[in-house]
Parts: sequence; structure tokens; C-alpha cells
Amino acid sequence: MTYSDTTVQQELADRFVLLKLDLFKSPRATMRSLNVIWTPTLLFADRRGTVHYRNVNFLPPGEFLTILDIGQSHVDLRWTRTDAAIERLSGAFERDPDGKLADEVMYWWGIAVYLKTGSNDEMYRIWDGLRERFPESIWTARVP
Repeated sequence: MTYSDTTVQQELADRFVLLKLDLFKSPRATMRSLNVIWTPTLLFADRRGTVHYRNVNFLPPGEFLTILDIGQSHVDLRWTRTDAAIERLSGAFERDPDGKLADEVMYWWGIAVYLKTGSNDEMYRIWDGLRERFPESIWTARVP
């Protein structure tokens, strides 16, 4: 199980402030304001409580760790921490370049690089790799 995995537990403890709500017992107003309708729902929010990324349902530990990187990078990008987002996304890709989420990682990695550099060439260097590795991906279809 994902949440019993020691690496997952350590990453969650080291990197996030965890809030556990029960879909059926927590105050309905809280659940409604967070737009939670299914469990588990992971919300990646900034220090103001604004949610910037969400993921629904269970994933195996490897993919779950990648979701943590994607979610945290979304928060990083909203707070102009592009270096942190690039490091997180490139690390996620290097850890599992053929993984089920590698295409999404590459898509956001390209955006993070553009936001840091303003360079279409640098963004497309990553996105060209996305198109080459994952030509049928929905994330590739989003590349103009």
C-alpha cells in the first residue's frame, strides 16, 4: 500500500504540512470549499491555502512520489520558485524516465524552464524530447 511505504511516509513528513479530512465526518463547508468529492484527494496548496494542483485516488508508491514532485512544483511555480520547480521536475524525470507520469513531468518541466529563462528554445528542447518519447500522449497534444 502506498501510505505504508516508508519512502512515501518520509517524503510526506519532510516536505509537506499534512491535513487529513474525512469526506463523511469533516465539516461539509470545509469539504465544499476545497471541492473534494472523492477520496483520497491530494491537494497541493500554498501558504495562503490556495490549491494549485490536485490528484484523486490511489497510486503505487513510485507514481505517488512523482505526483508529489508535480504538485509541489506547481506551488513553486506560482511563487516564482522556478529553480526549485525545475530541480524537482528534472529529478522526477531522471528517477523514472519511462514512468507513467514522465510525459506530464516533461510538459511542466518545459514550462518551468521557460518561466525561468524566457527562452522558447530551452522550453522546446524539453518539449521536443516529450514529442519524441511520447508521441501519443495527451501532454504532447498540448504542445503548440
